Amino acid sequence: MHPERNPGHAPQQYPDRIVIKVGTSSLITDGCLDPVKADALAASVAELTHAGVRPVLVASGAIAQGRFLLGNDGAADEDWRLAAAVGQAPLFEAFRAGLARRGLTAAQFLFTPLDLCDREHRQGLRSALEHALDHGVVPVVNENDAVRVRNNDVLSALLAVVLRARLLALLTDVPGLYASDPRTDPAARLVPEVKGMSAEVERLAGASAGGPGTGGMVSKLGAVWIATLAGVTAVIADAHAPRVLRRLLAGEPVGTVVHPRGTVREHGLEPLWRAFATPPCGTLHCHPSTRSDIAAGRAIPLARLVSAQGGFADGDVVDVTAVGDPHPIARGRVPLGAASLSAARTTRDGAHVLLHPSKYVSLLEVC
Repeated sequence: MHPERNPGHAPQQYPDRIVIKVGTSSLITDGCLDPVKADALAASVAELTHAGVRPVLVASGAIAQGRFLLGNDGAADEDWRLAAAVGQAPLFEAFRAGLARRGLTAAQFLFTPLDLCDREHRQGLRSALEHALDHGVVPVVNENDAVRVRNNDVLSALLAVVLRARLLALLTDVPGLYASDPRTDPAARLVPEVKGMSAEVERLAGASAGGPGTGGMVSKLGAVWIATLAGVTAVIADAHAPRVLRRLLAGEPVGTVVHPRGTVREHGLEPLWRAFATPPCGTLHCHPSTRSDIAAGRAIPLARLVSAQGGFADGDVVDVTAVGDPHPIARGRVPLGAASLSAARTTRDGAHVLLHPSKYVSLLEVC
C-alpha cells in the first residue's frame, strides 16, 4: 500500500530523520546574520549527521539579512520579497561553509507549501531530498519568499510529514510553551509535555516572544497541529540550550514536547496547510447535526449555521463549534466572509456551502 494511502493508521516513519527549524530571532543579531550562531547550529547538525541521524535544516533569516544588506526597511510585499532574494545566498553560504568545515556537503532547497501540497511536485521534492539524505548531503531548506512571504514553521511541519520524519524540532528564542505569559508572570511555568494538541493548548500561545521574523508561538503551534495530526512528534525548544538537539533525540526533557494523538487518521496535506497555516479569525456556531457532516467528511451546508463570530473575510480560517459546546469540532477556510454569509442567510440561498470538505480538518477526535 502506498504510504500516502493508509487510512486509519499513522504512516511509516523513518527513525533517523529529523526536521530542524530554526527561527530568525535565533540566528540574527543587530539585524544581520550572526556568524557565531550560524556556526554553532552547523556544528550541532554535523554532530547529528556523524552520529547516523539524517537531519534536514529549515533555516529562517533570509529576509532579515537581505533587509540589512539593502538598508531597506520598506513594508511593501515587494520589499520583503526582494530582501528574501538578496539574503538567501549569504544565509545558505554560512551553513554551507560551517558544514564543509566539518566534512559535510550542504544542498539548498527553496520551495513553498504549494509545492508540497501538489502531488506531482511533492513526489519530485521528496525524491530529491531523500536522494540527498541517502548520499550524506545535508538539505538546507527555506521557503521561497521571493515568490510569496509566509513562514517556515508551517513549511517545516509539512516537510516533516512528507519525509515521514521521527521528529519536528522547532528551535526558537524561548524555552518552550508556558502555562502563562512569562513576560508578565514571573512565576510562569514551562509546560514540559503535551499529550495531544488541542484548542486549550493553543490558547497558551500568549507566551510568544516578539522578534524580527514572521513566526511567533502562534505560528509554531499551527505547525505543531499539522505535524501531530499527521503522526509526527513535535518539540518547541530553546535554540541556544546546551546540546539541545542531542538531548532531544536522547529523550531528555528539553522544551515542550507535543505527542501525536493515539489515533492518527490520514489527512491530506492541503487541508492541513489551509486549516493551520494561520490562526482562526472567527468561529462558526453550527447546529449539533454538523458533527455527522464532519464525521462523514461531507460539505457543511449553510443551513447548519446558527451564528457567526468575528469579522472574517472570504478565504479566512475559522473554527467550527456545535451549539452548546465551546470546543472546536473542525477548522478550515470559509469560501464566504462574515458579511457575505449574513447576506446569503438572509436570502436563504441554499446553494451556498459553509465549508467544503477539501478545505477543513476534523477536530472531532481532539476536542
